[in-house]
Amino acid sequence: MKFWKAMAMTALLGSATAFGGTEAVLNLQAPEAGKAVSFGFGGENNAEFLLDGKAFQIRSGEMHPQRIPRSYWRNRIQAAKAMGLNTIAFYVFWNGLEQADGSWDFSGMNDIAAFIDLCAEEGMWVLFRPGPFVCGEWDMGGLPAYLIKDGPAELRNTRNAAYMKAQARYLDKMAEIAIPRLAEKGGNILMIQLENEYGSYCSDHDEKAYMEWLKTYWEGKGASTFYVSEGSSDGHLRFTPEGVAVGLDPAEPWTNLSPARRVANGKAPVFSSETYPGWLRHWGEGNWEPTRKTLESVKWYMETGFSFNLFVLHGGTSFGLTAGANSSGNGDRFQPDMTSYDYGSPIGEHGNLTREYFEYRDIIKSALPAEATVPEPPAVPESIEIPSFTPKMVCRMHNLRMKQSMKRYDTPPTAEFLGQNQGIIVYTLSLPAGPAATLECHASDFAQVYVGEKMLATLDRRLGQTTVEVPAREKPTFCCIVVDTFGHVNFTSFTERDCKGIIGDVLLAGRPLRGWKVKQLALDKEPRVSDRPWKAPVIGALFRAEMELKEAKDTFLDMSQWDKGYVWVNGHLLGRYWKEGPQLRLYCPADFLKAGNNKVTVLDINRVDPAPIRGCTERNTEVDKHTESLNNQW
Repeated sequence: MKFWKAMAMTALLGSATAFGGTEAVLNLQAPEAGKAVSFGFGGENNAEFLLDGKAFQIRSGEMHPQRIPRSYWRNRIQAAKAMGLNTIAFYVFWNGLEQADGSWDFSGMNDIAAFIDLCAEEGMWVLFRPGPFVCGEWDMGGLPAYLIKDGPAELRNTRNAAYMKAQARYLDKMAEIAIPRLAEKGGNILMIQLENEYGSYCSDHDEKAYMEWLKTYWEGKGASTFYVSEGSSDGHLRFTPEGVAVGLDPAEPWTNLSPARRVANGKAPVFSSETYPGWLRHWGEGNWEPTRKTLESVKWYMETGFSFNLFVLHGGTSFGLTAGANSSGNGDRFQPDMTSYDYGSPIGEHGNLTREYFEYRDIIKSALPAEATVPEPPAVPESIEIPSFTPKMVCRMHNLRMKQSMKRYDTPPTAEFLGQNQGIIVYTLSLPAGPAATLECHASDFAQVYVGEKMLATLDRRLGQTTVEVPAREKPTFCCIVVDTFGHVNFTSFTERDCKGIIGDVLLAGRPLRGWKVKQLALDKEPRVSDRPWKAPVIGALFRAEMELKEAKDTFLDMSQWDKGYVWVNGHLLGRYWKEGPQLRLYCPADFLKAGNNKVTVLDINRVDPAPIRGCTERNTEVDKHTESLNNQW
């Protein structure tokens, strides 16, 4: 490190002992089943984490069990431990747990308690991040879509009684899991995060009272050690309750920690709650790339004993419809997230260990004491190639079975109003006779507009497309608008207003069209064929193939020759594909496959001709467009 840079770091950060120094790195204490420990803050100005009274460095890697096939949980945890880390941090996604009928699903990848226990078995501590809002490039930041069923709603504040009641119901479920597993009760949870990046929300109803309520809630359940995860400015940190650790997203050698220290006020440590070894990607951007600069940050953490969490160490996959989206606070610059959550992480999407993984491992291992036992990395799960196969068309899209409204609507209803989260919504009516005119439609998020039997145009929300030129009509003509959705915005206060489907009135020559009928295709299950086709033969079709395998192993289905749609394997929705890229292959874990016959179903909304599919051993990595890794510096 150059001398001038070292001097700048010293000026910004102060002495290494303010973070625990080498003593914190030397503390190798791991969780032991049933053994209660004390975890808290201490040292000069309470700037250190203390584990049983000794300075302790949190060396954490983030991974989300709800994005990882359950059979691979242990593999990913072991890979984190083999990198020299001692802690796993993870978000809990509320809307992945609470079902549409109000029931709760804690099975499979949703078994949060089992994941925490597995971390304990592997000798890893846990940073528990239950939200309720978490962002995480997940649909609606983890919040259930029913919260905006009746339109825009003020969320994440104490004045919204319906929201507070719903989140308390969720938090009660989280408390049942977390409280018995706290470190002081013989478990392995060191700290609970209060909400997530609340200071970045930027709504007109932000309030410190909400964060205080969350702290009081958890204290009432028996927890005592908390942290926030925020940006590093005074504005970001203005809602931080007193006495909680201040996590910054990120805190790096070149970060000014003065605002965080003022907020901590000598009562709690400051640490890096999200350090980015890669960055998120949206459809239409460049491919995943690691952030090489973060290697310097980790070296500094190890030299100073500063605690950190790599976000994400392993990204995994946003299976199904769980991928979210980004936008500005007013909804502009809509950027839907891809199905893959690879992130350019040290541990790749199917558990592959990257060059950066071993570089991080070398840096961490070299700073640990001689008695530290860092295991060898686990074997990477085997992946296989599958010869090319071409599905056959089952039916055109207008032959799919859909839920149909029994009434007509003056203004097209949103998916949320209809009780649906994402999927496809079809709006139809009869256009009156008249001259050529402009039709204006605000569709979330991608629409095909048909008049008669012809598709006139597509409307892509990313591109700000809202108008279609409709030709003259001598008589009333059938109109159909097919809306395909992406995930809800997961960051900024536009989360509260990001409804799906058609938003507001559809105007023709400036006048609203009335009398809409609606069909719904939720996509939570494979589409089925109907014996009552729609009136208009829209573009798009359902395809199916059978894939014979000798054994079930990971693969990546190459959808590069298809257009835009969804893939199911043996009933499991892998997620979205889109020729926009950069993701052209969908991860299909061995958990979703079986030896023998496997059924592959494809719904492509833009084509009626099938194309080949093949299985690949890895995701596509070509970089034909560079997209900067922003590292939370929006």
